[in-house]
Amino acid sequence: MLCLVIGIADTPLNAQLIKLFETDTIFHAPESVAWDSAHNCLYVSNYTAPIKEGTYYGNHAISKVNLKGEIIEADWITGLSCPTGICIANNKLFIVERFGVVEYDLSVNQISNKYYIKTLDFLNDITVDDEGNLYITVSGTSIVYKIAGGKVERWLEDERIANPNGILFDKDKLIIGVISDGYVKVIDTETKEIRKLAFLGEGTIDGIKKCHDGYLVTHFNGNLYHISSSGEVKELLNTHNERLFQADFEYIPSKNLIVIPALWNNKLLFYSYMAIE
Repeated sequence: MLCLVIGIADTPLNAQLIKLFETDTIFHAPESVAWDSAHNCLYVSNYTAPIKEGTYYGNHAISKVNLKGEIIEADWITGLSCPTGICIANNKLFIVERFGVVEYDLSVNQISNKYYIKTLDFLNDITVDDEGNLYITVSGTSIVYKIAGGKVERWLEDERIANPNGILFDKDKLIIGVISDGYVKVIDTETKEIRKLAFLGEGTIDGIKKCHDGYLVTHFNGNLYHISSSGEVKELLNTHNERLFQADFEYIPSKNLIVIPALWNNKLLFYSYMAIE
């Protein structure tokens, strides 16, 4: 059952943000959402709860959902351990879990590979470049891993990206949320040069998506921002009063739609977003 909520957010950006609806509490700490245009559905990672708080390795799942927020299959991909970031490339879904990255082949509907990353730290978000290389953040460290040609490497370790979370590949650079100092930063993938793009302040910089020449970014405690290519920050949404936690969302420009997983609220939030250049 869907709970319909209509409201227009007065945004300083030349855009209109309208809350369409939110789902019931039918997920288990939804952490990340990815849109599969080929199969016309959304995938949602159910983080559930940290292992130390009583859940078990291999006991978590990815859900398949339609654009009405209705569950197609709750436990679609099973046998995962606290999955977080997900992304799609070349008809494959890549899933970050506690032991590394799971590759799921969407054409045959089965796990096709697993890339193990030897770390006790928190593997978190993932992005893919134009050549199919994967980049994974490790929260609580200063590390970004890269998987290229099936090989895992510690691609970058730098205190300027201490405690990274959200990550996005955009052309020849990585856009990364750095929790330690509250900045969204840019990493050149050729030179590994790091520069500051925008300051968002204390808190967890979670999801990052491309939006025209800038980016949409969620702050976990309840903010959605637009950041221009020059670093100008404008708040589009604030859910602090509702205590809705905004995790790693999806933006579907072709449908003018934003889908935000409210992690500890166990539901998805659907917004219409019409960005105007």
